[in-house]
Amino acid sequence: MRFISGLKNLGKKTILVIILILFIISWLLFVIGFVILEKHSIGVYIQIFLGILAGFTFVLIILSFIRPLDKMGAILIILAVVLTIPVLIIFGRIIGLFYYFCFFANAVITAFFAFKFCMDTSTTVDDFLYKKKGSRIFTRTLEFIIFLVLSWWFVSITIRFFRGFPTPGVQRLAIFFINLFWIGLILIVFVILRLIFTKKLAAYISLFDVLIFLYVIYLVIGLWAEFIFYDSSGYVIFTFVVDLLLFIYIIGSIFDRVDYIKDKLKIFRADTIALFVILMKVIVQINKISQIFMTPLELAKQVIFQVQILWFFFVFFTIVVGIYTIFKHKEGKTS
Repeated sequence: MRFISGLKNLGKKTILVIILILFIISWLLFVIGFVILEKHSIGVYIQIFLGILAGFTFVLIILSFIRPLDKMGAILIILAVVLTIPVLIIFGRIIGLFYYFCFFANAVITAFFAFKFCMDTSTTVDDFLYKKKGSRIFTRTLEFIIFLVLSWWFVSITIRFFRGFPTPGVQRLAIFFINLFWIGLILIVFVILRLIFTKKLAAYISLFDVLIFLYVIYLVIGLWAEFIFYDSSGYVIFTFVVDLLLFIYIIGSIFDRVDYIKDKLKIFRADTIALFVILMKVIVQINKISQIFMTPLELAKQVIFQVQILWFFFVFFTIVVGIYTIFKHKEGKTS
């Protein structure tokens, strides 16, 4: 997929690669300490390290407006290191306010790129079938029907599963999938309208419905993992892998559009945007580590709020951008 070429471009940015590796290592160490070693105290040390990394990244963001990241010499890098501690001292008191900004920015970016991954995957499969001129009518029609049936079947059995759960709180999770059913139905209506007026079938939408179902399952299980799993350590590792892959996908997608960003966003470079995404993730991760010191009630309220916000933006992109894509996507051409 195209984000892989973006990751190759990222490989040329040494300092950015180092920051990414340090962040991922600290993230992994926290998961290991929390799940395997069961030592919550390790979170304090990782928070301190991430705080320093956040300060350093913030300074680099400011400097990246002056000079591209790959053209920064040793003097600018040393200057960034020296300024890190003063920046933390000056802005440390408002870090809580900045967290809320990062939280909503993280929700928007994560929701959009989760949607984008689902859409890109489905259109890539459909474009491959479309290029087979001799069989594309049959294969794409079959693609549309099979994945449409699978999508509605998955949603149906999932609704019945959650409604049959003995815990009232888990029963209410069925509403996510009821809403998902209606979202899928709305998209299918627009697929039919496009077929009527243009004689072209957006066959990829049914596969897209299956993929967004899987993502919603991931969100919902994350919301009430403690009710579904007796031992949540396996799920913590699973979410780490999924979040990490999505994070890498976001960074790769940014560097895949370097020229587009340069043309459309004159004052922002791909380096600057990538640094901001990293800073946003670091600050969100600092807060996530703080969750291990919360009471169960405080943690539940925060997790529910986080998932609701992410769900809202994901639904928005799925409906609005999904309908736009139905009419604008040209089969057989990479969008």
